[in-house]
Amino acid sequence: MLARLLLFLLSVLVLSAARAEPGGDGSSYQLGRGLAVGDTGIRFGGYASVEAGAPSPGPWEFSVSDLSLFTTWTDHAHWRFFSETEVGEALTAGGNQGFSTRNAHFELERLYIDRLFDDLFSLRFGKFLTPVGRWNLLHASPLTWTTTRPVATYDLFSKHATGLMLHGGFPVLDRHMDYAFYADLTEDLDPYRSADPFDNALGSHWLYSLADNLELGLSYVNYQLHDDPGHRFNLVGVEGAWFYRRFELNTEWVYRNGGLQGLYQGFVQGVAPLVSHWYAIGRYEYFDQVQQPAGQLGVFGLAFRPVPPLVWKVEYRIGSHNEISAPDGLYGSFAVLF
Repeated sequence: MLARLLLFLLSVLVLSAARAEPGGDGSSYQLGRGLAVGDTGIRFGGYASVEAGAPSPGPWEFSVSDLSLFTTWTDHAHWRFFSETEVGEALTAGGNQGFSTRNAHFELERLYIDRLFDDLFSLRFGKFLTPVGRWNLLHASPLTWTTTRPVATYDLFSKHATGLMLHGGFPVLDRHMDYAFYADLTEDLDPYRSADPFDNALGSHWLYSLADNLELGLSYVNYQLHDDPGHRFNLVGVEGAWFYRRFELNTEWVYRNGGLQGLYQGFVQGVAPLVSHWYAIGRYEYFDQVQQPAGQLGVFGLAFRPVPPLVWKVEYRIGSHNEISAPDGLYGSFAVLF
């Protein structure tokens, strides 16, 4: 029922956006910016993605993988509300299986409210993305360059936290530092449990802008996983992002201890412009595994991005000791941000 309701709301959003006319102030709907509801402070947005893959070994796969609805409200002063509700795997097919909706499921990706005091200090309560690295905070398919996600961005920690976050920013040496301190406290706000959720967690994230096109970040989180109550983990992460014209270089590395063994995981990814709106993507990944030798991956891809909110992607992934976590194969997708 919830999945059908979300599909209906997304349909209304798309149709309304398509029919939107310039307002009296010259404003109009723009793809990727959402649809404002008058002067109420409410804005609807979202994204959709379609994925296909041919992993080796294994049958081919097709999925309308994400249909997400963003709802934002602000009083333009002290309060801000945000929710991201999603239908995952709304339509799937693969191998000898025809098109089916039986795997469709509802997900509450984010649901929080911010009390905004000033640029230095804001307080968030609800369910939010765990601030470990850059990829997990972006995460939406239209905002990333590859169909597949680096193993290091999800394997060793929960992608979501539910509780309190203190966040803000302040100047340091004529540049800007963003920070976040957070505590995962409750499951009551997350009836649709995330995969491998925290049982409890305390963490922080720091991001420093060394230049207009260069950022360095540091993450730390102490946590217990709901599905592994016998261990308490410490995870440290570092990240970096460099941009020059249409070139990009990103890297994230994490180290976790507290279980049966210490585990390192990470990746380095480069993006280079080709002709017109075409881009070449290359990524190297390394990931320790608990019961397997360390895995390594190479990802080689192309992306066509005619406008920032819309992207087609295709890539080939090949590696060693990666059969379980990230199998070899050809993968492709289409994604659009409303």
